[in-house]
Amino acid sequence: MTDPETAGPDGINTVDQTRMAGAAARRVEMPSPVDRLISGNSRFLAAIASASDPEAAVAGLKFADPYSIVLGCSDSRVPPEIVFDEPPGRLFVVRVASNVAGSAEIGSIEYALSRWECPLLVVLGHTECGGIAAAMDPLPPGADPPPDARGAVHLGSLLSSIRTNLGRSPECLSDDPWRDAVCLNVRRTVELLQNWSEPIHRRVAAGRLIVVGAIYDVATGAVGILTD
Repeated sequence: MTDPETAGPDGINTVDQTRMAGAAARRVEMPSPVDRLISGNSRFLAAIASASDPEAAVAGLKFADPYSIVLGCSDSRVPPEIVFDEPPGRLFVVRVASNVAGSAEIGSIEYALSRWECPLLVVLGHTECGGIAAAMDPLPPGADPPPDARGAVHLGSLLSSIRTNLGRSPECLSDDPWRDAVCLNVRRTVELLQNWSEPIHRRVAAGRLIVVGAIYDVATGAVGILTD
């Protein structure tokens, strides 16, 4: 109930008015997502300008000689350049939710092979992958509810691709079905890339390209290479 002694002319408690004004001010002060990106770019430019050799730092931005292609998940926790501690220009990165390989992804990989003859192709999955969980039935313990795909035709197509990789009955190799599904999805993508892409198949057969699957652990930061 509003205290008549502290109520303003509009009948709202002056303490509440102060709180509301403070909350409004905080909302105004918060930068928009676009402003946050531009501010981040300003810091990036400032770091280049303050480098020991600014000219070399600027020249490095144009350098592109990737030794590895990485097909990774779009998850914001798994940026390959940071995970593998590589500067710009050393990795050719293709990212899509749950690191599946459709026509656009395979075409991007073939472009990199044709342009730079990269000797390594890594399919990088990660633990706790939300896309994998959304394609599983039942939902694995600890996973967030899957997104509502009603009307989202392209999201439905993505989930269908993941389910195709997992099959009707995902292989359970441990007591962690979610991680098992992540590993299976990576293995199936590795197989698909070598079977569906003639440039990849030809280079692997000639010993000019190695294709491996890997899993990034979001809990530890460690990357493990999958073995047969």
